[in-house]
Amino acid sequence: MTIRLAAIGDLHVRARGPLPVGDDLAALGATADVLVVAGDITDGGRLIEAERAAELLAAAGLPVVAVLGNHDLRTVRRRAFRRVLERRGIALLDGEGTTLRTPAGREIGIAGIGGCGGGFWSGAGPETIHHRASHALALRSRREATRLDAALAALGGEVRVVVTHFAPTSSTLGREPLAKYWMLGNAELGRVIDRHRVDLALHGHAHLGNATGRTAGGTPVRNVALAVEGGVALFLLDQPVARAEDCPAEPGTVAEGVA
Repeated sequence: MTIRLAAIGDLHVRARGPLPVGDDLAALGATADVLVVAGDITDGGRLIEAERAAELLAAAGLPVVAVLGNHDLRTVRRRAFRRVLERRGIALLDGEGTTLRTPAGREIGIAGIGGCGGGFWSGAGPETIHHRASHALALRSRREATRLDAALAALGGEVRVVVTHFAPTSSTLGREPLAKYWMLGNAELGRVIDRHRVDLALHGHAHLGNATGRTAGGTPVRNVALAVEGGVALFLLDQPVARAEDCPAEPGTVAEGVA
């Protein structure tokens, strides 16, 4: 049976105003087995925003797996922020993995980390930064990649998915200014993904990016930021996804659409 994975990122829920894609999320129970959220769940990291976001995501009636984004990390009460989401059953990954069993008995492994900027170089794409990343940022990008590496090494599942907030490849950055690429992701994440059997990588953050891309090693990548997808993306995962050398066009065994 097919594993039906729904994904979205960059909801930027605010304390007031309409909630994004509420009707789409509420209808997901009929079309998806799990919902993955690629960070920036809230706009400013406020607890009232987290409460509204938790209610919105719980309405899907599905297991929800998420990472935090840079806007979520603006919170000054990080533990309380996490508790608000976790009380509604939302699993927050920060260098961990989780394995879920679908109603049809299939297993999907999901490893997640927010990630950070740092830039892309050495085979991950053209040189896209005008200056070297600071020493502190370079250290952080390596640390985040090491934590993702450990999570993937321990991850089970017939199909394995990585979710980050920051991009693991420059191929999904689309119309983002080149001068900002170093702020939008880093190549270390992509290298880690390519060292493991990963069927699909999901990220957000790049609001001006394009939807589909690949890591340097050929792993299919999808930018699921709401501003890019325009809604909830649905992936039908039947078997391990073809690598670039097997299927040089778009991700072959992933049936992609919008829920």
